[in-house]
Amino acid sequence: MKNENWRFAAGLQFDVFSPGIPTVLPFSALAASGNAGNSFRGQIRLERFLRPADDIQWTLQAALSEPINSTISPEFRVSEDNGWPNVEARIALGLGYIEGAGLMARRPFEIGFSGVVGQLRTTDVNQQVVADVWGLSTDFRWKMTARVGLAGAAYTGQTLGTYNGGIPQTITVDPFNGIRSSGGWIETFYYRTPCLHSHVGWGLDDPIDRDLDDIVGTLGRTYNSTFFANLLWDVNQVFRVGFEFTWRQTNYRFLPDNDGPAFHTQFQWAF
Repeated sequence: MKNENWRFAAGLQFDVFSPGIPTVLPFSALAASGNAGNSFRGQIRLERFLRPADDIQWTLQAALSEPINSTISPEFRVSEDNGWPNVEARIALGLGYIEGAGLMARRPFEIGFSGVVGQLRTTDVNQQVVADVWGLSTDFRWKMTARVGLAGAAYTGQTLGTYNGGIPQTITVDPFNGIRSSGGWIETFYYRTPCLHSHVGWGLDDPIDRDLDDIVGTLGRTYNSTFFANLLWDVNQVFRVGFEFTWRQTNYRFLPDNDGPAFHTQFQWAF
């Protein structure tokens, strides 16, 4: 339910926490490489829009959300909620006149600050441990000229695997403590023409190494980063062709580090 000043929604939705998203071709969108948030879970959300002038908008968002989702890893199911939902909130300021329409409608500049708090409970035959969930994030997008702009986000927190943080690693094995991590991403975009544009960026996710000592076996991931560069051609309003090069690097607590290139293509039909 929505009007010009309020919006209420309930159901499966993307996170209020850290909603910024880089322009990349894979649907994972730098998940585990600095893009916290942008998972989706059961949620009740309330939003308020304040417009002191035509070129200024404040957005206030709050949500009660499901602590566990299964869209990233089935390993998250070793934990459960502790009897109440996560609480997510965000405040954002948009400046400039709205450009575009529908889901693509944006103001030239927007900056937001968001947070999440909650708990996860993990139980085995010997113990039951409650790990606190918390996170802080800032996100921004700035269209500096008609052709050039910047976008990015940064986060820090604990037990954020279900929010794409921590590469995504949520708790240690014994005694089920939450894993602390920080990360972020940044991109620059350039529109050669209104239909032909490119995006170049980099993201990283960096858990605290000592928190990973109790990860099962030797699979603790201590660092993950992705560089990307792409070229997108919007043939018309409904059809897009894209090409992207990426270089990814992953470091492990005990295993050898790994890195390598990838190339992606995309053919997208929107309706």
